[in-house]
Amino acid sequence: MSEPFILGVPLGRWQTNCYVVGDRERGTAVVVDPGEHGERTVPGLLERVGVTCEAILCTHGHLDHIWGVPDLARGLDVPVLLHPEDRWIWDDPAAAFGASMEQLTEQLGLPAWDPPTDHLQDVSDGQSLRFAGITFDVRHNPGHTPGHVTYLGRGLSAAPVEFELAAVDEASEEILFSGDLLFAGSVGRSDFPRGSARELLVSLAETVLPLEDDTRVLCGHGPDTTIGRERASNPFLHEALRHT
Repeated sequence: MSEPFILGVPLGRWQTNCYVVGDRERGTAVVVDPGEHGERTVPGLLERVGVTCEAILCTHGHLDHIWGVPDLARGLDVPVLLHPEDRWIWDDPAAAFGASMEQLTEQLGLPAWDPPTDHLQDVSDGQSLRFAGITFDVRHNPGHTPGHVTYLGRGLSAAPVEFELAAVDEASEEILFSGDLLFAGSVGRSDFPRGSARELLVSLAETVLPLEDDTRVLCGHGPDTTIGRERASNPFLHEALRHT
């Protein structure tokens, strides 16, 4: 018997959505994109539902999505999954903004950056992961960053979603953790270093458009949505359709 669940919480000054996805019966979970203050917030979420963490899944390497990863990975002693094409950001978060680490320290208050590279594991396109009894299909979606990925959670129709920005009531068998590929009504920026508007549209066409309309999307920022809603109204998906 399983008791799946999803908890979502926006973190830090960028309000980056962090998700805890797991199974109460199994007592295990994964954490997706623990951004600023994730190292303080996530342990409390895990304790609240009585589960332990098996891994940290990163959709990409931007600082607002991985700020809490170093302390959290070391404290929980779990692997960190990141696409190798975003390793350059993992090593130097400032490079993703065309800045220096001294600037990030001065302007953002970023502590000394010492990522736990010994915990780092690569993910790749088409890979199928199994954590907390849940299958996550990995797709590589460059455009926002060269190593951006999405995680499609399968068999989650019985998982209640507890998320303060929830705009969708319906359950869905599959749930897309879209990071900054797709937002409600919009998409992630492609004007950061090594971003690509063309690649972003191809990623939308190849990963998002084939999904069923009722697939729920838990985004990296802002409220959740469904593929059907975005297919009907998101101008970037309309543009991506012309690339198919």
